[in-house]
Amino acid sequence: MHASTPLIPRRRLALAALAALAGTAAAPALSAAMANPPPARYGAAQAVAPGVWVLPGSLEAADAGNQDAVGNLGVLDTPAGPVLVETGGSSRLARWAIAEARRLTGRKPVLAVITQARPEFLMGGAAFAEAGIPVLAHSATAELMAQRCHECLRRLRADLGEAVMRGTRLVLPGRRVEGSQILELGGRRIALLHLAGHTAGDLVVLDERSGVAFGGALVPAGRVPEIDPGREAAPWREALRRLAGQPGLRTLVPGYGAPGAAPALIASVESYLEALEAQVQALLDGGADLLEAQRRVELAGWRTAARYEAFHKRNVQRQYLAAELRWLAAPEATPQR
Repeated sequence: MHASTPLIPRRRLALAALAALAGTAAAPALSAAMANPPPARYGAAQAVAPGVWVLPGSLEAADAGNQDAVGNLGVLDTPAGPVLVETGGSSRLARWAIAEARRLTGRKPVLAVITQARPEFLMGGAAFAEAGIPVLAHSATAELMAQRCHECLRRLRADLGEAVMRGTRLVLPGRRVEGSQILELGGRRIALLHLAGHTAGDLVVLDERSGVAFGGALVPAGRVPEIDPGREAAPWREALRRLAGQPGLRTLVPGYGAPGAAPALIASVESYLEALEAQVQALLDGGADLLEAQRRVELAGWRTAARYEAFHKRNVQRQYLAAELRWLAAPEATPQR
């Protein structure tokens, strides 16, 4: 050995050898875990009212732990058979949800309703098609799905693994509505309220008998609202005001988070959007650019909510760009810049 070559203590060599062996042993174990993921499921069913349940999902982003069981699914029992709200984040999850609805009601689901074009709400379509269960959504939601959900599926496969997403494919809803509609299912009335706020195709599913509504991403709880690309706060706030005035509405099952009294959950989301809109507009009027707005718009009361770091600055960006487009269309209202 050359005199300048450092001597490595035997203990360090032994530790290095053990680490290498551990890594070699861990690789097959990791591969096996990815090839055989644990059973896909949401949380235990929670009764919200007679014949109404929520199947709770994660507040966080899709990951290997939750397997895209993100957000809430709903089950509404009717004399015609149960209705599911959302199809779930994968075919595996959808098959579990169908079985859970059958366990809760004793019957096969007769329909699923997608509230918005969110991947965690719609990737279970293939399992519903295979089971012969029709899926309904607003036509604008179906259009958004066709435009962007193939890319969502590609990312989910890359992030979660093929085993988790096995059998999952994009299936567009076979039944579509153009506006609000009442479903009469064996005498139980389910109102589909078209409230274009979060997206152009938002549907809120209201069980008129119990006063329970499923709000989807229009009404999250414990999670920061996420403004969709090309959208802004104003139409969302208007949709929330319309929902708050809906006769008979008592309880809301949010798209994410725990069910609760409708007025409080609606007011919470509206407060975030109102503050976001006001702060962004004030900075734009004062000549701040987008980067400055993203630095300065802070909603401290929401910092502990899920997805704040992921969504908030992006919400500022989308709100700022929407306000800036209005300014460009009305040069007479040019702010000092």
